[in-house]
Amino acid sequence: MKKTLRWIIYIILTSIVIYVITLITVNSIIKGKVENFLATRLPENIKQSYEKMNLNTFEGTITLNNITVSISDKKTKEKHTLVSLDAFIIEDVSYWQYLFNKKIVIEDIKLKKPIITYYKDTYKSSKDSTDSKPLKLYKDVIIEELSIDNATLNIFDKSKDSLFLYAENVTVELDDILINQETLKRKIPLEFSEYEVEADSVFLKSNKFENLTTAKIIVKHNKATLNNITLKTKYSKAQLSKNINTERDHFNLLIPQLKIDAIDFGFKENKLYVKSDLITLKNPTATIYRDKLVADDPKIKPLYSKMLRNLPIALAVDVVKIENATLTYQEKVKAGNNAGEINFDSMYASIYNVGNIYDKAIKTEIKVKANFMQAAPINVDWSFNVHDISDQFLFKFDASSLPIERLNTFTKPNLNVNIEGKIHKVYTTISGTSNASSADMRLNYENLKVNILTKNGNKKNKVLSAIANIFVKKDSKDEVDRFREGVANVSPDKTKSIFNYIWLNIQSGLLDTLTGDGKKD
Repeated sequence: MKKTLRWIIYIILTSIVIYVITLITVNSIIKGKVENFLATRLPENIKQSYEKMNLNTFEGTITLNNITVSISDKKTKEKHTLVSLDAFIIEDVSYWQYLFNKKIVIEDIKLKKPIITYYKDTYKSSKDSTDSKPLKLYKDVIIEELSIDNATLNIFDKSKDSLFLYAENVTVELDDILINQETLKRKIPLEFSEYEVEADSVFLKSNKFENLTTAKIIVKHNKATLNNITLKTKYSKAQLSKNINTERDHFNLLIPQLKIDAIDFGFKENKLYVKSDLITLKNPTATIYRDKLVADDPKIKPLYSKMLRNLPIALAVDVVKIENATLTYQEKVKAGNNAGEINFDSMYASIYNVGNIYDKAIKTEIKVKANFMQAAPINVDWSFNVHDISDQFLFKFDASSLPIERLNTFTKPNLNVNIEGKIHKVYTTISGTSNASSADMRLNYENLKVNILTKNGNKKNKVLSAIANIFVKKDSKDEVDRFREGVANVSPDKTKSIFNYIWLNIQSGLLDTLTGDGKKD
């Protein structure tokens, strides 16, 4: 073998040995630094442990297995967050970027099967504490992809049924993450481009009385699909009445599918904003029950315009579409009677400009088409301006072929009134503010008869019925275009909802139409 060739072989072998030794040394140094950081540099209220650490310096990969982390409140020392996960993997750390560009660039971070448990009432915010120091970040952190696989989330509060939120098989992916000193000052302390979220199911205790659940959730490319959403009162109707001091609706709501398009969210001037081009609810069904035997709730009920105006977030949803909905409303007014019931099916609604950050000239508009009591087509056209502090609104309603015999399922148990006859067409226009309103009504009907029932609702009170029918015009056939007309002026009961306000206008308009001279002033 020639001398030159031997030297080349020696140099190559020596280089390999030096490289291997260097890798082992660097591997040991970096591993020691990571171990030292985890052991000494974490805040005192964060405790961690792991089974083993693997470090591949050549690939720039760090793997921690079987990790547990606990976070305690700094003042009370109570643990409020517990995390365990099978593996925490950092892949392809760029040493070049770290050494020469003063950046920490990571290709991928993976969290495998984390189980996160959080006790929300244990954590006490320390934002006003004098020992709270802003985090100092001396190098920008860039993460090309962060993924959380098959996570389980549990959040508890201190109530009797303490589970507040539960989500299983949650997968999250964030791309192009940037964390620097500037982003840390924001409410969301990082920037990212794309994001994806999936979960097999979610449970949320929405309040003391109702629970919200979903099946599969998919959020991808700024679109979200939620399946089989339910909102249910956790008590039976009778149990709810025993557990409340003032009246409250009993809910049973199912939305088989909800879609949200063009999602955008973030913070602007420290205020959360949420935007969407379109939200679609497909085939929702809802049964709402109200026990009127429970005491009234004396709180003021604002109109929807004020509710939107005073939201703590900036909201803008261009269109909300409700497709093929079914709504049943039940109301129990008298002990011993069944609840009266009205229902709407084949309901299609479009709601435009839902929010509080649209131009002041843009109104919120609600357009509804449905079948009332499985028979009468109805149309609603409702509008208001969120920015108008008088809460002015316009509500238009028309219906055809109202089934009086079916209306009696509501009027008989609740009002002790049985109605006979036919209502062919009704038009109502209500305009008002939060303080007063006026209603115009046009009604086409025939052979209308009001039967006032005895107290137990089993028999007709002949005397009162005869007196009532003296004042009620039997039909509208002698009027121009076969319509009778009426007007009403109404002041709202502000402790009642907007729907009670609408009903008061319709009720007063009906009374004037049926008993007046049949003409508007």
